[in-house]
Amino acid sequence: MRVPPVVCKPAQGVVMTVTPRRRRLRRLGVFFVLMLAFGLFGIPALCGCGTMYWLVHPGCGGDATTPSDFGYNDWEDLAIDARAGGSFQAYFIPGDNGATIIIPPTGGAGRGSRLDLADMLARNGYAVLTYDSRRCADLGNSSLGYKEISEVEDVVDYLLAREDVDPDRIGITGFSAAGATTIMAAARRPELRAIIAEGGYGDFAEGAVGLYDGGGSFVETTYKWSLSLSYRLFTGEDIDRLSPLDVIDRIAPRPILLIYGTKEASLSGAYEQQAAAGDNATLWVVAGAGHGEYQAVAPAEYEQRVIEFFDQALLGED
Repeated sequence: MRVPPVVCKPAQGVVMTVTPRRRRLRRLGVFFVLMLAFGLFGIPALCGCGTMYWLVHPGCGGDATTPSDFGYNDWEDLAIDARAGGSFQAYFIPGDNGATIIIPPTGGAGRGSRLDLADMLARNGYAVLTYDSRRCADLGNSSLGYKEISEVEDVVDYLLAREDVDPDRIGITGFSAAGATTIMAAARRPELRAIIAEGGYGDFAEGAVGLYDGGGSFVETTYKWSLSLSYRLFTGEDIDRLSPLDVIDRIAPRPILLIYGTKEASLSGAYEQQAAAGDNATLWVVAGAGHGEYQAVAPAEYEQRVIEFFDQALLGED
């Protein structure tokens, strides 16, 4: 006698209650995993991208200030051709001692942003040229100092074509990112005979970002690499190019004056640059000064040191 097989079927109630619950738990687990991944990777990556976007897309800081506001009547309103395409506006204040100083803009600054410094130099006999940043001139994104070398070269070429400019007496002084630009431009252009760099980074990737220090949490490391990748995305350049420290030794024997404050975040980079440059570089650390506060903290000594440096380097005065 054959016994028919027994088929065990799950109760209807079990099928209706267990399967949806498991699905909900699975979906909830996936959701938490995705949220954790976003918190560990997505948020710091977005923050790094947003930070770099803000850094390389500053607004134009141009204003209506002209050399006339400082009492000069014989200044020139210039348009200088840019090898990057187009042109940028500049002010030229003639001098009477035969030497000329270039003042590059920082970030998105306009040509009037450092006319107080131009006034100090002009009062001491120097011809001075200030100019608009690439952001103000619609020449592209800021690159935190590297692509800005191109505009320095444009200015050098312009000055060399002027009959009233002595090609052997051209100096340059820049602050912050423009301080880094002055070092990198001087390494490329020997016509720059005297260089002052204030408060610039030594190596942006290592010093400002800490990209290769090997420390920090996963979140911090993700943020740093997002900064690096975003820099390439927005500028088309490698962030490792932002390194005056790598090229400062090419400037010798031309003299360099580095100016930093004791409260400067990039002060360690100043010591590294001085060591890499050699005997031709001098470092003045302004006691109690933060970023850009050198002249405000020590106005008399600031003017004395800057003018004496250029007088000795460009005019041969001891």
